Amino acid sequence: MVGKINYLRREDIRKLDIGFGKTRIILYGVAGIAMGILIIGTHGLLEVLGVAYHNVLISFFIPVLVVAMILLARRENALFSWGSSLDDARNRVNQLMLTVTQKKRWSLMLEEAVLPTCWRKMGCDNEECPVFGVENARCWLIAGTFCRGSVQGKFAKKLQDCRLCDIYREATANPVKEITENFYIMSHLLGEREEELEKAYASSQARSEKLAGLVTLSEAAVSSIHLGELLQNLLESVASFAGADLGLVSLPDRAGEKLVVRTSYGLEKDAAEAMTVRMGEGIIGQAYAANMIVVAEDISTDTRITGSYLQKQGAKTLICIPLRGLERPLGMLTLATLVSHKYTEEEKNTLCIAANRIAATVENAQLVSELDRDREQVELITELAEDIDARGGIVSVYTSFVKLAEKILDFDRASLAIWHPESEEFEIVAMETSAPRTWLTSGLRLPKHALPFGKVIDERRCCLRQEITGKDYPADKLLVEEGICSSAIFPLISKGEVLGTLNLGSRNKDAFSPEDADMLKPLIKQLGVMLDSARLLQEARSGALRDGPSGLYNHRFLYEATVREVARSERFQRPVSILILDIEGFDRLRGSRTDGGVDNGIRMVSRELKAAVRSIDMVARYSAVEFAVLMPEMEADGHGDDMDAKRLAQRIRDLLGKALPAGEDGSSAVDVRMGMAEYPSHAVDAASLLEKAEGALREARLGGDKVVIATGAAPA
Repeated sequence: MVGKINYLRREDIRKLDIGFGKTRIILYGVAGIAMGILIIGTHGLLEVLGVAYHNVLISFFIPVLVVAMILLARRENALFSWGSSLDDARNRVNQLMLTVTQKKRWSLMLEEAVLPTCWRKMGCDNEECPVFGVENARCWLIAGTFCRGSVQGKFAKKLQDCRLCDIYREATANPVKEITENFYIMSHLLGEREEELEKAYASSQARSEKLAGLVTLSEAAVSSIHLGELLQNLLESVASFAGADLGLVSLPDRAGEKLVVRTSYGLEKDAAEAMTVRMGEGIIGQAYAANMIVVAEDISTDTRITGSYLQKQGAKTLICIPLRGLERPLGMLTLATLVSHKYTEEEKNTLCIAANRIAATVENAQLVSELDRDREQVELITELAEDIDARGGIVSVYTSFVKLAEKILDFDRASLAIWHPESEEFEIVAMETSAPRTWLTSGLRLPKHALPFGKVIDERRCCLRQEITGKDYPADKLLVEEGICSSAIFPLISKGEVLGTLNLGSRNKDAFSPEDADMLKPLIKQLGVMLDSARLLQEARSGALRDGPSGLYNHRFLYEATVREVARSERFQRPVSILILDIEGFDRLRGSRTDGGVDNGIRMVSRELKAAVRSIDMVARYSAVEFAVLMPEMEADGHGDDMDAKRLAQRIRDLLGKALPAGEDGSSAVDVRMGMAEYPSHAVDAASLLEKAEGALREARLGGDKVVIATGAAPA
């Protein structure tokens, strides 16, 4: 047993435990007393027997003492070797622990020269084993070995089998080796646990980022009520948490023939045109038609990619996710990365969740937008029906409609063109523009194809021009001179007949969207009906409501128009003024050598009056020698303002003074006297307004050639 002390295990070491301190002193003391008693006893016995014991004692005790000293030396040597082994183990453990504490991650020594080589020692020839051909490997720490004829898993699962292996037993033959291998096993276990924890943490972090991205997506979903801004916010949010570099959202057009890019992320402005595809064509169109996720891991070799726009942008990988509504697909979400990326099932599921949220938000926004648009259209149509009176004529209907359209859209130019099929020309009958100078004025006639009028007439649908370059149509250069960059042209149809077009223009590009056109379509339809009614009324009443010699409206029509304008004035809180002028001296014109009589003078006055007033003012013949001008939204005395009836009256006097011939003596042949009144400052209704103007005219007659404004407030 003593000879094998270098290879003893714990149970053998416990047998050598002789104690330390008091136990060891008592043991040696008892041994000394026993030895003394033995010597004394032997000495007395030999004396009684008369034996010369000194020689015997020397010959016996000296060998015994030598043997005892040898045994004691071996015992002490065994204890010293055992202590040295423990010191070596302690130093090795300390060294290993120091390595662990100094480095956050340790690398295990899978090979060591003192370890046995399993495949040599066991005669293994399985070349698929990961330790085959490797010298002195810690095979118990290597996963996938083929011990016992089957594939072993990680060492933690196969460790029980390894403890039965002769290779492992030889590697742990002494305490130092056993402690060392146990430490490596412990380190390997800790490494595996750390890897599992890192994977769990990374997975948790990824889920946290996805949840944060979905929360951001939800916040973006309520950040705006406008569909365009809403889609932009949603696209930026989903691209951010998905790690995409490029992205776009495509929605079907009104005709259901194309997928049009409504918003983009990381792409140039021309992406909308370049990435618009027809249904079922290209990877986006195919994904929409199949209503499924489609991935192109390398767009440079994928045959489903049509066009090279994304490749020019540097995209490598593309994924298309359908936006599924409750009843139908709403569009497509397309994301692209500038580096190759292989999408996992978990990533696809996350993107599907994001796409579903986008789809639900878009569907809700569309429903809300449709409800708001329908409600607004009903309100506008009601207001249009209340505000527009077809009896006021085509220009009046157009003017009222333009004021209503300004509440919906921002535009810088508006015109009404009437279609003349017999000559295939358009006549501009009314026009409003903010440009200081324009060639496209009222009364101008244009050929059918001078502007997109012909296209609108033939197709009978709205034409939106997002950028006017001046090269597409012959008359475009006239619009460019005005600074018009985009336009919207609507057909005016009544009873299946095209009456003309309503034309809107803007100084900004892309000023009119399809949503704007949809908003105006019901109003345009109503406008067409009202224009048709105004045209028919105008034709029917042109004879009964007009004065023959002058061609102006008669007294009856003036009174009806005054009633309407007073009602409008009361509704919109805007003034309305009327001017009655008396031209005295037509009898003297009979004898004039340059005049053909009273009728010629009346026609001359009528012509000058129409030239002096605004397009919305109405000129009428009030009596034999009296004329009237009805002026909506104009004060009688605006103190020099452009909306001043008094200033308009002075201009009329100047024009008439130049146009009417002088008398035989060279002096003025006629006197122009005017009386004016304003509603609501001077009157309470149409009748009292005319009465106040007549009273002012009577006062003007007393003082000769002058203008008199009615005085006194309207009765309560």
